[in-house]
Amino acid sequence: MERKLAFIFDHNKCIICNACVDACNKAYGNLNWRKLIVLPMGNVKTALSISCNHCDDPKCMEVCPASAFEKNDMGIVTINKDKCIGCGFCSWACPYEALTFDKEGTMTKCTFCEDRILTGKGIPYCVEACPTGALAFGWVDKGEADVSYLAPPTITNPMIVIRKPKEGKIKANVIHEKKEENYISLLLFTILSEFALGYSLFKLPQWDLVSLISLIIGLLPAITHAKVRKRAYRVVFNLKSSWLSREVLFGGLSILFYLLGLRFSIMYYPALASLALAVLSSIMIYMLKSRPSWYSADTPVSFIGSIFSLSLPLAYYFGGSVFFLIGIAIVSAVEIITSFKKYKPRVYMNISSIILALLSYFFIYAIFAVFIINVVSEINYRRRFYEKVLYYGLPTVL
Repeated sequence: MERKLAFIFDHNKCIICNACVDACNKAYGNLNWRKLIVLPMGNVKTALSISCNHCDDPKCMEVCPASAFEKNDMGIVTINKDKCIGCGFCSWACPYEALTFDKEGTMTKCTFCEDRILTGKGIPYCVEACPTGALAFGWVDKGEADVSYLAPPTITNPMIVIRKPKEGKIKANVIHEKKEENYISLLLFTILSEFALGYSLFKLPQWDLVSLISLIIGLLPAITHAKVRKRAYRVVFNLKSSWLSREVLFGGLSILFYLLGLRFSIMYYPALASLALAVLSSIMIYMLKSRPSWYSADTPVSFIGSIFSLSLPLAYYFGGSVFFLIGIAIVSAVEIITSFKKYKPRVYMNISSIILALLSYFFIYAIFAVFIINVVSEINYRRRFYEKVLYYGLPTVL
């Protein structure tokens, strides 16, 4: 195994002086790349000095759609500011809260003082400032971060070595809850793209026009997620590993095919296929181990479920087949099972949807009530999806 550079932190030597943090902020403009977290340990206190762990399997680098991350032979992970589009997707994938925006909207992180090391000018400022040797760095075969107060190391294989306290046990919480910022545009795009896919799948009236309008309405607000607009074109520069790049590519192709479908009916098939791949990419974007509330079966069930829950009522109205009603019942039942412990209003709405779907067999206009209930159910549940995000982060006191 090739050895890589890693930070080494020893709890037993730390005197909680904050010198490492101060040195980093002084050198790099108060971006707070390094943090010193004070934690209780019985009747005494200890601290954890941590920044970017320059992981052996950096998920930030994997998910970045703009290929703005780079990793050199020493294992140092850096961000090329001239390539970053400021989408923030990398911060979703990091379980150590190591990334932060600068004033220009570009993502930044610890560079391991790469320039100092490569030019021989010195060692990392934080290590240099530590008066007791609690924070050091060196060549290691693998990280040693399997501690209860950090995210499971299997997520990214962090290249940090932590020397545990010789006495006492640290108790801290590493799973937190937060509300995703500016999520409305994400909600609109996911819901409308799923509706468009279902509407096209069943070839409902004016499938091309309705789907095209839905996609455009959903896509326009989503563009605002790139804080550096002049480089937004780079969003498709990492098709190799970024599901966001794939979502944008397939979403853009689907709009093109739907537009052509207004004139050429044969475009139905490439339009449907590209949109299906875009929705699949949307699902995979959220399947992040760093966010336990998203990394579950409920996410694909919710996203796929909305494809059918929003289109089957309309398919029944225009087609009249009883199999569409059966489909509504099945989809609603599956959503009830996966969301039962999370969100009871969804359970009640889906039960109502099933009852009204059965009633619409005798009175067809009841299907519009099913459609309205399903729309409200899907939007409310997706809103909760973004507002109640459980994520791995830095330790906090229990």
